Amino acid sequence: MRRLLGLFLAVTVFFMASFAQAQATKGTPKAQATMKSLEKKITVEFKDTKLTDIIEELKDLVKGVQIRMDSKGGVSGNRKLTFTGKDVTVKEVLEGLLKKEGLCYGITSNEKDAYDGSVYLRVGTEFGTLINKK
Repeated sequence: MRRLLGLFLAVTVFFMASFAQAQATKGTPKAQATMKSLEKKITVEFKDTKLTDIIEELKDLVKGVQIRMDSKGGVSGNRKLTFTGKDVTVKEVLEGLLKKEGLCYGITSNEKDAYDGSVYLRVGTEFGTLINKK
């Protein structure tokens, strides 16, 4: 009987851990909506444009998407960037703009975070990762 109970507990813990991992990989509903929005095709032309202006234009082009930057971590809104893209996804625009500057973006995926679902620009090399920290 103990062996059966132990097996049952092990299987239960395994499935709970698997479910939690699947939820973390999938993201919150807001994070999923943002990932879908980043697939929208747009046409942009930025030439020596301040990052803050680029963010505002992207937010106008893709309604409902919040874009924030890690100013404490070294991302400056005054940084000027250049990128031209015709009929490209927002994801491609972000990667094209940020990669050569040593920047990347993640998507906040934490229902307890006021910024759940927002795109977070930061220093780094990983694009589109889910951020669970508050």
